[in-house]
Amino acid sequence: MRTLAILLIVAAGAANPPSTEDALVADVATAKFVETTTPNAPKGSQNALIGVDPNTKGPTAYGKTPAGTGLPAHWHSYPEYTVILAGKGTLVLDGKKHDVSPGSYLVIPAKMVHEFTCAPGVDCLLLIRRGGPTDYNFVKP
Repeated sequence: MRTLAILLIVAAGAANPPSTEDALVADVATAKFVETTTPNAPKGSQNALIGVDPNTKGPTAYGKTPAGTGLPAHWHSYPEYTVILAGKGTLVLDGKKHDVSPGSYLVIPAKMVHEFTCAPGVDCLLLIRRGGPTDYNFVKP
């Protein structure tokens, strides 16, 4: 996802991140957000690593997308699972537009082209879990 968003993760740079397979309680209020290093991410995009699956190396993180912005069309080598926690936006999934809002759950299969745009007015907050290591493969317009 555009993040999606989303979007997003510094798992490779984190020293000994928590395992998502052990008991774990995450709270967005105490999350340690950092500026994202995701290529093509809009200025102000942030993420906070929650943990990494020790078997798949797939990270789970919070992601913040500034209002009115997002990532261009792209795909990942592994599936992505996202919940919209705050804000509203549009997810284009394999060419089809979907309006999303708090509580929306998104499953993006591996290699499916997608993009997410946070609507103007309120920043978007997402909870993202990946099925394997994060990669971004941008689609040329």
